[in-house]
Amino acid sequence: MKFPAICGLAAVTVLSLAACGDSSVRSPPGPEDIRDLTGLSAPSETGTAQQQRQQQIAARADSLVVSTTHVDAMSTEGAHRFRILAECSGTRCELLNPVTGETETSSLDTVAATPGDAAEAIGSVHGITLISESTRHTGLDGTLFGAWMEHGAFALNTVRTIGEGIETNSVQAFALGDLADRPLNGSATWLGIMVGTPVAGDAQGDRLVGTTALNYDLAVGRLDAAFSGIKNIDRGTAYPVEALIFANLAVEPDGTFSTGQSGARIQGGFHGPGHVEVSGIFEQSDVVGAFGATRQ
Repeated sequence: MKFPAICGLAAVTVLSLAACGDSSVRSPPGPEDIRDLTGLSAPSETGTAQQQRQQQIAARADSLVVSTTHVDAMSTEGAHRFRILAECSGTRCELLNPVTGETETSSLDTVAATPGDAAEAIGSVHGITLISESTRHTGLDGTLFGAWMEHGAFALNTVRTIGEGIETNSVQAFALGDLADRPLNGSATWLGIMVGTPVAGDAQGDRLVGTTALNYDLAVGRLDAAFSGIKNIDRGTAYPVEALIFANLAVEPDGTFSTGQSGARIQGGFHGPGHVEVSGIFEQSDVVGAFGATRQ
């Protein structure tokens, strides 16, 4: 998978504000460690199997959502941390660096052009297999942590870039898929996985895994989304925030939903025939994340 191109916006800020960031190195847990902590079952498919359908899913997709991107940058002159805001519609997201005013456009070609170098299956639940996909080239080290379902995808994307006198570490979440393009036709529940990371505090940059539960009540025409059972898989502990909840969401006729702004938002959509899947991104309580779930 190709990694979203935010380097231009990051570089402008680094050069103009003498940006800098720091990243700690910690021995990552293995798939079995993650399954023991989160309760995921053994993976029902390989990472390679997901990579093989990436381009087909991306080719059918008519929806892309991207979270706020959080960037730590480092140069010989100092350090700086900043955000890149995202405004998404259809298959395009307009990215804005509020410090410099610079903008870029992110599209499906940006986030889903080619598979990564390697993909490792972690574990499965509700028909979704969590994978970690890595790409390493000269000056770039990227990891996608999420899943490609049958009609959509969701992931946490971390990228480290090294240039002449400049190093940047960025994180964002994204989701994509082919929208159901019709209203929900009954009350239903979707269950699945959430992935995320704290963007502030001592646990900044650690990977989080939890459960996703979405409930739609046809009688009131509203959707509730809850992310709970959250574990910090890099520290092997429960995350102190027990649940992240978005309530009373309106669902549009095309199956999309969104509310809030950077730092406190959720945006996503239902995919496939019969709204069989749902995916999206969220930001709350200094956590940026993505989620996917299947209809029960």
